[in-house]
Amino acid sequence: MDRILNNKWSIRIIALLLAAILFTSVNANNNNATTFSTTSSSDTEVIENVPVKVYYDKTNLYISGVPETVTVTLSGPRSIVQSAKAQQDFTVYADLKNASIGTQEVKLKVKDASDRLKVKINPATVNVNVQEKVTKKFSVDVELSKSVVADGYQAGTPIIDPKKVSITGAKDTIEQIAYVKATLENDGKHKSEFTDKATVSVFDSNLNKLDVDVSPQEVEVTVPVEKVGKSVPIKIKQEGTPESDIEISSMTPDKVEVVVVGDDTVLDKIKEIEIPIDVTKIKADTVKEVTVPVPSGAKSVQPTTIEVKIKTVKKSEATNKTTTSKEENTTNPDENTTDDSEEKDTKISKSFPNMQVYMSGLKNTFDSQMVTPANGKVSVTITGEKKIVDDIAVKDLSVIANLSKSKAGDYSVPLELTGLPDNVAYVINPTKADFIITEKEAQNTVPSKNT
Repeated sequence: MDRILNNKWSIRIIALLLAAILFTSVNANNNNATTFSTTSSSDTEVIENVPVKVYYDKTNLYISGVPETVTVTLSGPRSIVQSAKAQQDFTVYADLKNASIGTQEVKLKVKDASDRLKVKINPATVNVNVQEKVTKKFSVDVELSKSVVADGYQAGTPIIDPKKVSITGAKDTIEQIAYVKATLENDGKHKSEFTDKATVSVFDSNLNKLDVDVSPQEVEVTVPVEKVGKSVPIKIKQEGTPESDIEISSMTPDKVEVVVVGDDTVLDKIKEIEIPIDVTKIKADTVKEVTVPVPSGAKSVQPTTIEVKIKTVKKSEATNKTTTSKEENTTNPDENTTDDSEEKDTKISKSFPNMQVYMSGLKNTFDSQMVTPANGKVSVTITGEKKIVDDIAVKDLSVIANLSKSKAGDYSVPLELTGLPDNVAYVINPTKADFIITEKEAQNTVPSKNT
């Protein structure tokens, strides 16, 4: 051993072997550490709605088929992936600068992304249609939804501003244009002229919407509105007999009047519309939809149907209640008989049809025009003690529409009856009046009366 250690070549060989062993060990550890570090720091993120840019000759060509956004998947070191996701400093694009006319498959690309990232685009390719760019002017037609004007009114010819729009698109698409429409879906139920904006859409002959650019995208539409009918009260008439143990306690329509459309000479003769309700199959409370009959000589009614709420009561229950009430008052039969007789004579009702509606409280800066009831008249029924009701005449009463809080525009106000004693109840049909309040001078069709 001493001989080996004293030999310089032996020592050199041993040192070389030890160095080789140490190098191999350290290198193996480094490789394991690097592999672990790289694996643990890798990441994958999916980014949706990434915008796509298209590079092409915008002056002469029109491109369709390129999606506005795509989904991008990023893979790579976690820090770089997270930074790219947060900043989105890369760009997805389609290069069509040298594209030829026609349909072609184009591969989407990405730029400005880190070289250490793996980028996947979905979809990776798209079918693109490249066409000659064409711009033409087209006239716009207006479509109005049914809810734009109120019942009893009709829309006149709309005024469009601008009347024509510029439409830009592929040449073959422009040639397919059959309709250019501005649809006004305003549910305001207007009773006078109004102005609103409508979006322009372009369709082919099969009403398929076309992919084109419209300038301007919205047009201003002014719609004249005129009255075409007369508001007429409705009267519900019971027909038939319900089940043997059922009585009809009330029938209430969801509308107290309808609008009749026709010539003035015909409308002047129509005072009310009687609507028969067949109750032969009624067994319980129900709601029936019935058709409003068109009066002779008239053109139509609006609405064409109404709903009538029918309430019922069983005869046996009504009889039991009556019997119980009588039993509770048998202490003094003679007195009860007198009270019942007096009660029958005490409460009565009296009706006053066609009472004029008067306005009050309208500011001097405003004018008003009554819209409904169209003839300016209502029906009034009063209920109270006979000796009081008998003395009340129509000249003692006034139906008032208080316009003291009205503002310019459409205004609706409950109707009030004045001139009644405190212990007399009343019902007005219809219960409210609708007005058009204006700041300009206008013909006032509503008579005034001081209250």
